[in-house]
Amino acid sequence: MGLSTVLKAKARKVKSSNYAGRLRAEGLLPVVFYGPGLDAAQSLCLDYKEFKTAFMTSEGNRSLYTLDVEGQGAQAALLKDYQVDPLSRKVIHADFYKVDPAQPVTVKVPVVLSGKPVGVEKGGQLQSGAREIAVTSLPADAPAEVVVDVTSLGLGQSMHFSQVTPPEGIQLAYVADLPVATVVIPKGMKTEETTEEAAAPAKKGK
Repeated sequence: MGLSTVLKAKARKVKSSNYAGRLRAEGLLPVVFYGPGLDAAQSLCLDYKEFKTAFMTSEGNRSLYTLDVEGQGAQAALLKDYQVDPLSRKVIHADFYKVDPAQPVTVKVPVVLSGKPVGVEKGGQLQSGAREIAVTSLPADAPAEVVVDVTSLGLGQSMHFSQVTPPEGIQLAYVADLPVATVVIPKGMKTEETTEEAAAPAKKGK
């Protein structure tokens, strides 16, 4: 759930980009923390390995965190943006936005398909659609993912955002009603309908 992952942070001095490079060499990640209730944006640093573990493998929501800022205590934060080195693909800087735990927030979470569709049992192929969906909830209630049961999908059928049942207390916040899954009929595959057509006697011409 949201805010379940705690990241320890401490203040850093704002200097040149070379200074930021030295921080990274020491295993630290430069970050900026800003938002309502803060007099000014704060320059902080996190342990890079802790951040990477939380960002890549955390079972909680990977957009919402609790920042335990040295000297300030725990604060709810939204990972607003981050920069990735084009060569190493490592995150080299991140921006966190302070959120009010009592106010709803909207974040994107992964869509996870569950179950084996009826149409797949009949020879169809399950094709994934949208990989993420926006949800609105209190920060602490934000899910890590939205699980979609696709067992009822038949051949040629799709399931869209509007047909997804969100977890209790969560609202879906989509604009376009995109498909999340489709059972595709393989080219050349004969369905019951096409088999019946082939078995029916041909109509006589005039």
